[in-house]
Amino acid sequence: MVGAGSAPRALAQPHADEPAPAGGVTPGRKLPFLGDLARDRGIELPLPFGAGAVSYYIERDINVSELRVGRGAAAPSAVSDFVQLGTSSRVGNLNAKFDVWLLPFVNVYAIAGYVWNESETTFDLTLPPLVPGGEPRRRRLTVPTSLEGTVGGLGATLAGGYGPFFLALDFNAAQVGLGFDDDLRAVVTSLRTGWNGRAGGRALRVWANATYWDTFATAKGAVADPDGGGSLAFEVDQGPAYPWTYGLGAQYSARRWLDVAVDLGVDFHGGWYVAFVPVVRF
Repeated sequence: MVGAGSAPRALAQPHADEPAPAGGVTPGRKLPFLGDLARDRGIELPLPFGAGAVSYYIERDINVSELRVGRGAAAPSAVSDFVQLGTSSRVGNLNAKFDVWLLPFVNVYAIAGYVWNESETTFDLTLPPLVPGGEPRRRRLTVPTSLEGTVGGLGATLAGGYGPFFLALDFNAAQVGLGFDDDLRAVVTSLRTGWNGRAGGRALRVWANATYWDTFATAKGAVADPDGGGSLAFEVDQGPAYPWTYGLGAQYSARRWLDVAVDLGVDFHGGWYVAFVPVVRF
């Protein structure tokens, strides 16, 4: 999801070796709406449609605030008095993306793809003493897990600028299916600010950003009861231990019809991500 939004190009100029159509308008095209207002001010707008990919990898700590377990038909009950959990997660994601500039400052997009999640969950168990008055028994168990599934979502970018500088707010909401009873939902919001210029005669944008990952959710499911027949139902309240990340990025227009972006960020607690976003415009 990170990097899914389009970097703003409201201030971009046509490449010296690839002149835009007269007036910056492709014959028969009406998008973006109100584009004439921008072109009358000398602003060269990007091609309105984009199709590409969003690939990212992220490592971070996950906070499990509560675990509830129930045997058979019994309703799950909290076990936090006996178990403390901590999880580290590694996520890879590859999405197809389609976007369109509806207005010179509004881009909307859709994403659909696949996600891989590998985690290591540490269980710190506190058990009653074997004899009255004895010390509680403590055990630590680390369990690796691997999940994969589909992801789909919608997003929007609001962009504007003054001179060579720009500001962009990106928002996307996605639904992730990883095999639990309910799909997980994620909302990622990013604010970017940076410089819009040229390098080697081609458009270049660089920025700093802050991103909030609202991926807090309750995972529900059932597993086989290790003590015999039947099943154990579980509910896990979980989310990122540090939901804010801070990063740097750049987008280079190798051609008027091709944008390539890279975005990197950290949460300053050992978590980090990298995103790669090539987009063909038409």
